[in-house]
Amino acid sequence: MLVAALSMLFLAGLLNLIAIQYAQGVVRAALDEGVRVGSPSPATAADCLAAIDRVMNDLMDGPLGTGVSYSCVQAGSELIASADSDFDGWFPGFPSLRFHAELTVVKESDD
Repeated sequence: MLVAALSMLFLAGLLNLIAIQYAQGVVRAALDEGVRVGSPSPATAADCLAAIDRVMNDLMDGPLGTGVSYSCVQAGSELIASADSDFDGWFPGFPSLRFHAELTVVKESDD
């Protein structure tokens, strides 16, 4: 009985780790899409934010996505997309993960 309980605990921990790795990948992909859409010269930081929003809603719309906040800011000729994520462990005693991701691109010019 103890072996079965420990096996289930190990499996739950492994699934929690897989879910967090998936969430990190989605956040990075969303930021990448945001800067890709926002980097051409006519695009704005609002276009970047809309692209991030679209990816997050498509791939992580639910309880896992509620711990993610993101932004796009244009600073001179650069576009900066950043996200702060806070993923809680699924069960008491499971670790929480917090991470920050940021992508910076140089905006294309009309020249």
